[in-house]
Amino acid sequence: MKNEIDVKEWVRYADMDFLAANHLNEIQYPKPLEIICYHCQQAAEKMLKALIIAYDGELQKTHDLGLLTDELSEFVTFSENILNSVDALTPYGVKIRYPQELNIEESHVAKAISDMKTVYDFVKNKMEELKLSPPVEELNKENSV
Repeated sequence: MKNEIDVKEWVRYADMDFLAANHLNEIQYPKPLEIICYHCQQAAEKMLKALIIAYDGELQKTHDLGLLTDELSEFVTFSENILNSVDALTPYGVKIRYPQELNIEESHVAKAISDMKTVYDFVKNKMEELKLSPPVEELNKENSV
């Protein structure tokens, strides 16, 4: 692996998007549906990018989760369920940021959160298989003592 710290930083940022999506869905009223879906896509994107770095792959500047899974396909086999989640989340990476691009309803949010968790958990399991060391926060604590 080229840089384990880079992997952990991507995961840390994915964690923030993951938490933001869940928090906004559970706490905010009215729910900012588009923003929740955007954070779901971002969490999945950042986790996939972390996995690409973990496998020493070539990181692309893209929001297309399908391109990221294509990059990972030489290292990882994706189930149809994962690929369906990736396909469902991809439009939320760009189109959702602009008015009138997508018509989002609460059912879309529930699906986006489910898809985010599917991709997130898949990548976490792959990282455990790679036996990655403690998160960045723990490494920073060790270095400050």
